[in-house]
Amino acid sequence: MQGSGTYELSMILGAAALLLWGVRMARTGVMRTWGAQIRRVLPRALNNRLVALLTGAGAATILQSSIAVSVFTSGLAAVGVIPVVDGLILLLGADTGSAVVAALLTLNLKALWPILMFVGYLMHSIFSDTDSPFKQFGRICLGVAMILIALTFMSQVSAALAASDLVRVVISSLGDELLIAALLFAILTWLAHSSIAILLFWASLVQAGITTDPGLILAAVLGINLGNAAPPIVMTWSQAAAARRIVVGNGLFKLIGVFVCFVGLRLFEGLYGILPGEPSFRVVILHILFNCALVAVFTGLAGPTARLLERLFAETPKAADDIGPKYIPGQSEALGKIDLLPVTALSREVLRILGTVQTMLEITLDMLLSGNNDKSQEIMRLEEKVNILFKAVRAYAVDLTRKGVEDPELRRVTALLRYTASLENAGDVICKTMLGIPGAMKREGKRFSEEGKAELDTLFRFLIGNTQLAAEAVMAWQPATAGVLVQRKRDFKSMCQNSSRLHIDRLSQGVSNAMESSSAHLELIADMRWINTQVASIGYDVLPASEDSGDEATEQLIDHPE
Repeated sequence: MQGSGTYELSMILGAAALLLWGVRMARTGVMRTWGAQIRRVLPRALNNRLVALLTGAGAATILQSSIAVSVFTSGLAAVGVIPVVDGLILLLGADTGSAVVAALLTLNLKALWPILMFVGYLMHSIFSDTDSPFKQFGRICLGVAMILIALTFMSQVSAALAASDLVRVVISSLGDELLIAALLFAILTWLAHSSIAILLFWASLVQAGITTDPGLILAAVLGINLGNAAPPIVMTWSQAAAARRIVVGNGLFKLIGVFVCFVGLRLFEGLYGILPGEPSFRVVILHILFNCALVAVFTGLAGPTARLLERLFAETPKAADDIGPKYIPGQSEALGKIDLLPVTALSREVLRILGTVQTMLEITLDMLLSGNNDKSQEIMRLEEKVNILFKAVRAYAVDLTRKGVEDPELRRVTALLRYTASLENAGDVICKTMLGIPGAMKREGKRFSEEGKAELDTLFRFLIGNTQLAAEAVMAWQPATAGVLVQRKRDFKSMCQNSSRLHIDRLSQGVSNAMESSSAHLELIADMRWINTQVASIGYDVLPASEDSGDEATEQLIDHPE
């Protein structure tokens, strides 16, 4: 069976899968070791065009994937961190950096895989139960070793394929249909989501002598570059317009470059013959030269292109009364595609829920002090908004946990998931308990005493202040802010106890309005204490000593999202 076509096909599929997995493992190790630094430094590094180019090239070299850099950059653009023009230049550099990685892998490094595999396994095993960077270094070594093993298998299979008369006939026929050849390799690159994998496979075939036609070799390289532009466009198509501008612009650059090369194909194919090195190395050099040409031509055109893309992909303004999610997918939208900054998007949506609860408190206070319940329908509408946002946030957070968000972001996601449930409970209390009090008192002709009104006004405004501080804690995620919030939560408890004592003192003094409103006053105090507990609960999750609190409740939300 070893010499059969079935065996060779299985070897190709297995080697390709091993190569892709090795790239993914190495990239995961890099992101877990330096991911936070990359996210922090990348937006600050774009001071000028040269820096943007070098940053993109370095990021793609480290991550071994220009697609990963493209999606990450589009995520930063979606939240306004990176301008479109800088993003376009950065992606031009990323494509060049990815090509350099492919060139390095074509060198005679295959004999290093046993050492890398052993060292990687040893480091990963020794530090498997820790958060040490050595564990991730081991993961990177294992990933690179898998890449080298896959390339070894590809070389062996390529030699066998080169000796097959059938394969030679098929490849030769593509030499007369260069456009079809380019489209074929574009589709393969799109499906594999890795230009490095397809380029190295094609280089191994050329090295084995499957073809010596420079036109076909160049057409395949052009197809690989074109196919590499498709995955980021597909992956970001449902995101904000700012995210789509960058990847579409990068795809437009590649499309123009491929078109120009096809027009002058007979002129450019002569370049292959004068390049130095082995055939496989020359294939990769063609890839590098193509991307360097894109950098040289389009770096100066990034500004006009960005302005054109901003007109083509304009932001669609949302209606002012839109109660659905703005920063994450709604329930009716697909949750399969996760943004590159998911925790930021999740946090911003949680802030909208918190702001809605604050508005509900302000309207309730206004109705209590005025004795009118004419805004009850507005509170009902806001409660509906809280419920809709809660379901969207819950679904998005659960999807993030199932897709493997890494620590410490996972702890933050689970904390936000718990907190959203707390805010939904607070909205229920306002809508189902507090909302009925002004109407009931109006029907029964009861009023709060002046002292009672003043106390309720003080308590409500302190509670509203806590919601504003909680918003700062959600976004800053700093223990200092959380500590203040927790202390204010305790202060509010003391204020409620003091208000209850004062109310009882007024009852003992026979204040008539205090007698009429006694039940409502004490009920409101109890409700506000409960709401304050829910609003301030995020503080315990931000504080280092409470990072793991509430995990059982979160697991229940994850296991039973509906």
